[in-house]
Amino acid sequence: MKKIILMLVLAFVSVNCANDPVSTDTPTEAKESNSSSLTSKGTYSECDPVSIDIMAGQFTNAGKILIENDATNLYVTYTALSNWYFSELHLFVGPYASIPTQNGNPVPGQFPYKKTFNPLVQSYTFTIPISSITLDANKCFYIAAHSSMKNVINGTIVKTETGWAGDIKFPGKNWATYFNYCLRTCTTPPPDVTTCDTAYMYGNYTFNALQISEKWGWANYYDNTQNGIYTYNLYAGAGQNDITKGYLAGTVTVTIQGANIGIEINATNPGTVFTETHVYLSDSPPTTAAPGQFGNQHTLNNTMLDNYNLTYSGDGTFWLIVHAGVCTTE
Repeated sequence: MKKIILMLVLAFVSVNCANDPVSTDTPTEAKESNSSSLTSKGTYSECDPVSIDIMAGQFTNAGKILIENDATNLYVTYTALSNWYFSELHLFVGPYASIPTQNGNPVPGQFPYKKTFNPLVQSYTFTIPISSITLDANKCFYIAAHSSMKNVINGTIVKTETGWAGDIKFPGKNWATYFNYCLRTCTTPPPDVTTCDTAYMYGNYTFNALQISEKWGWANYYDNTQNGIYTYNLYAGAGQNDITKGYLAGTVTVTIQGANIGIEINATNPGTVFTETHVYLSDSPPTTAAPGQFGNQHTLNNTMLDNYNLTYSGDGTFWLIVHAGVCTTE
């Protein structure tokens, strides 16, 4: 009769131990933060998290420790792989000499940061003020991350293991490990700044000299010009016709072949694109500096190249203005 009662008690204990409650939620409390989904840039900083495998029972990769810091805190996130869960976590951060040990073996129960879970969890983050960590001259320290882990299949605990993370073995007889971490400073890169300007092909007459505008800009006068290919600079933002106040946005290539004029406008400055172009081509000098009245125009969608194929009388004497709306990302 005693044997029957003993067997019933053991069966009851076995069933209850094999069905510990399981949760995938990440608990939170003061100074122990909820770990939201970890991105390549980290949850808490602009740095990529340092990732260290958690080895369960020494040989099974059962999760990862992700370490980040901002200017104020250190964040140590335990994350289990599929079918693995945490029941306890123990964490030490600081100089190696301060790690609680006995005969060279770490004593996790004496680690300053610890947490017990019921139900079990798959992720948890410790948030530790940097001001509380003893750093060396290089702002580095050691981390010993211990966990009690359970392998759960179809709601049943099939294995319970000890987990450690790190590549440095403690000098004792067990297989416990730890690792080194140095504080990092990562900042968000400044956003690209796009500036848009007016650009003109450099020419031998200014708008001021032609008395068609008080604004800056150039026209080019060709007098008995031979057939050939001619290349000019395209300057943007050159107020008062001073190219030192602007920048070289690109080039304009003019191809003259009889009565045919080919014009290629090329954005050569890195990050520069065209939003529109206007061309004035005539035997007569221009009477306006308004690009919209030049007679030839293209509306563009941030392209780096534009072309015109135009005709004139073909006598080698003509006026040409090339205007472009440019935007440059810096």
